[in-house]
Amino acid sequence: MKHFIGVLSLFLSGLCSFYAQTNKRLWLIPNDQITSHGTLESFKLSFSDSTTRQVVVWLPSNYNPEAKYATIYMHDGQMLFDSRVTWNQKEWRVDETADSLISNGITRSFIVVGIYNDPPNRYAEFFPQQAASYMDSAFLQKLTQSLWNGGLRADFYLDWIKKALIPFVEENYPVSHNRADRFLIGSSMGGLISLYALMSMPKTFGGSACLSLHTPMINFQLFGEDAMKSMVLPFNEYVKRTMPPSRKVKLYIDRGTETLDANYGPYHQVLYTTLTQCGYEIGPNYQTLIWDKTAHDEVSWANRLAFPMKFLLIKDE
Repeated sequence: MKHFIGVLSLFLSGLCSFYAQTNKRLWLIPNDQITSHGTLESFKLSFSDSTTRQVVVWLPSNYNPEAKYATIYMHDGQMLFDSRVTWNQKEWRVDETADSLISNGITRSFIVVGIYNDPPNRYAEFFPQQAASYMDSAFLQKLTQSLWNGGLRADFYLDWIKKALIPFVEENYPVSHNRADRFLIGSSMGGLISLYALMSMPKTFGGSACLSLHTPMINFQLFGEDAMKSMVLPFNEYVKRTMPPSRKVKLYIDRGTETLDANYGPYHQVLYTTLTQCGYEIGPNYQTLIWDKTAHDEVSWANRLAFPMKFLLIKDE
């Protein structure tokens, strides 16, 4: 295990150095998404020895290479901009919302980095890996084969973001290198990995927005009494031991009331109680909301995306 960790560290360290010395033009690929506001650039970056990962970088319509921007990293990048190419013909409408917020002076200026997911391994990459040590081993063994394709991958995914993707973005775009200017946004399991990143990498990110946060942690078909006992309560124990102080990060969590989100109430309440015990109080650094009559889909997230973006990046008065 120590040998594997050492090899992984060397690999990611090499990626970081390699990207920092490489012009972004070498990694550009044609866009498979089209935006109506701003500019989108697409890249294929090395992810492991044998795989690549597509990312897209959105720049606002008033983009100025001489300015300094904050950065929002968003998961499920193929769902963000263009409904014509998404699996369900729905999108987050990120470019429309972000451009409006920036051009109207509501938020600080920012760019968006969309990280494409790996569909067969999405559950394995987005499940809070270190929290698994708090969970029932028999339950985990069952999920390892049925849901995670043999193993959890969140730590590798986040390490790649930290050591490869962030250096690539910060070398090639005029963005702040400060932790307080880097944010994460995701929905469902993407919300879960955004929360996990904030806990495991508080020196890297200044805040996370978790829309329709998937607090049951596993897919809908596996919900049941065992999920609360075997997964959710142990995860909350991990949160208690790991969550950074509320004064140092921003955290937004929400859910709707329809479709999958209609099941979230008890699980969210457990997490809110845990966060209260960690010292989190509703205010400028912490917000939770229930969006009535909204579902678990990109249209619903698009309709409320302005709120968490504003929460994370509102201009100082």
